[in-house]
Amino acid sequence: MSGDTPSAGKEKRSLLSDWKTMPPHHRALLGLVLLYILSAGVVHLVSWARHQTFLGVELIAFGMLSMLALCVWHAAVMKGVRTAAAFFAICILVSWLAEYAGHNRGWFFGHYHYTRTLGPSVGGVPAIVIVTWSFIVYSSFMLVDWLLGLGGEVRGRSRSGKAAWSVLVSACTATLVCAWDMMVDPVATSGIWWTAAGKDPWWYWVHGGPYLRELPGKQGLGMPGVAVGNFVGWWVASFFMILVFMLFFQRRNRITGSLLETVPLLVYFYIYYSLALVALEMNWHFDGMNQVALIGTFTMLPVIMVGAVKLARDYTRGEASG
Repeated sequence: MSGDTPSAGKEKRSLLSDWKTMPPHHRALLGLVLLYILSAGVVHLVSWARHQTFLGVELIAFGMLSMLALCVWHAAVMKGVRTAAAFFAICILVSWLAEYAGHNRGWFFGHYHYTRTLGPSVGGVPAIVIVTWSFIVYSSFMLVDWLLGLGGEVRGRSRSGKAAWSVLVSACTATLVCAWDMMVDPVATSGIWWTAAGKDPWWYWVHGGPYLRELPGKQGLGMPGVAVGNFVGWWVASFFMILVFMLFFQRRNRITGSLLETVPLLVYFYIYYSLALVALEMNWHFDGMNQVALIGTFTMLPVIMVGAVKLARDYTRGEASG
């Protein structure tokens, strides 16, 4: 053989053909995620047209609950119901314990307190915060898995080798989670919630912190700035969640080579761009919130762009001439 047709015998893939061959419930899951991305874009387009910052806590909470439901659905399909249940149980338990210690004792993250803005709470921790932890950690974890083409595999020939592999994947996941928190904390604690919507910030830092100290909180409610320990706490908690799951519950993915694997990328993109737009809209009230969007862009967007490149590569493979 001369090798002139290296792609002979290979069926060229396309997004459309893969979409058509997906089972209906897989298309429904992927389609819903795309619909939420589009809906968020419409909401913010209206906000920009009115020059009115979008600060609808109820709609934000609905979006978070929806993302959790979609991630649970995705996990059940990719991992199986039992493995998915184990993952989210770990996330809920660890996040609640960490947040309870932080809110009530000032441990782990630093001295902060939740307000009543986020609604019902358990032990002082808003239920919606636990929801947020779960789908952020899941989307970050499965995004790492998809980007590296792991398929849920825990590599290593020995027990110690597999443990080291689990540590590495857990560290990568925790870093992606913290990239998001670089944006959400200054947005959530901003005094703009009070000046623009008459609502307390989601939480406040009792002693403040050095991160973005120049951004205003609500006067008389804690101190401005975010404690550095907050990011350490987020990283450690996320790392521990994934490490426990990897060591005791991880299984190979049931599905590979499907568009369904892109759901975590889309969810991660959704939480980036919706939060970045809120930060930019807040900048109408205080010149300086744009730097929050800038920080988020250069922490989260590079990962999203790598995912876009991977997706493009997967659908152009084998098309180059030999």
